[in-house]
Amino acid sequence: MQNFQRRFNYLNHENLPLIIGLGVGQGSPDYFWDSNQRKDHLIVFQFTLSGSGNFKSGGQVFAQQTGDFFLTEIPSKSSYTGENWQFIYLELTPIMRQWVEQSSVVVKTASIEFQNKLFSMVDYLKNEEIDLYQNARIAFEFLLMIKAEVAKQMQSANPQAEKLRQYLDQHYQTDLSLDHLEIIFEESKYRLIKTFEAAYQDTPMAYLRKVRILKSLELLWGKQTIYQIAEAVGFSSSNYFSKVFKKEMGLSPTEYIASKQIKKAD
Repeated sequence: MQNFQRRFNYLNHENLPLIIGLGVGQGSPDYFWDSNQRKDHLIVFQFTLSGSGNFKSGGQVFAQQTGDFFLTEIPSKSSYTGENWQFIYLELTPIMRQWVEQSSVVVKTASIEFQNKLFSMVDYLKNEEIDLYQNARIAFEFLLMIKAEVAKQMQSANPQAEKLRQYLDQHYQTDLSLDHLEIIFEESKYRLIKTFEAAYQDTPMAYLRKVRILKSLELLWGKQTIYQIAEAVGFSSSNYFSKVFKKEMGLSPTEYIASKQIKKAD
């Protein structure tokens, strides 16, 4: 991909997630970016096309090879450097930070699907004139692409977590506890929680509660009682089911049923 630069300027950003600049850059012997010294406030994404570089964050150095990328907040305690390093970069408005868990994210060997979507988006943005709202839509879709790729990488790096997730999906109706899972998977509760959280950003039991609530939504359309639905999706009591349901959905099962009946009447 040939070197180029493109900027997007709008009179009013309306505090939207936006791509404000992108291009293909090239490292050199004096190429060095210290994020902590930069005055601008933004989010930078950098994907390696060829060559190699180094991204430093949190006291760790991450070698960047073809297919790797990082996302970092500027300013922050990070830096990047490299010679004969060709890369795609995108600069995004800092509001994007609220949807990213860490100030810096690193992915090794992005999937072909991700790379194809990235190249297609960059090719489109190189030449098209886009308005503020088109830009915001593309920027947010790009953020979701990154989050999906990060999640995919974390899950593939934790096969035990994937097995546990599948087990929870298949056995949500039964009485499950961490003690039970510890026996089934022959791992300590601490290890199971840590492994699962690394892959899914949730504890196994929190994930199980969400699965049960999702399964209950369809049943709440039927004629079963709250007690029967709670039992069907694995809750020990209707009171506990109602408590968890309200926490996850923002309203009680009874209020949820009522809201659906109103929509049907409309």
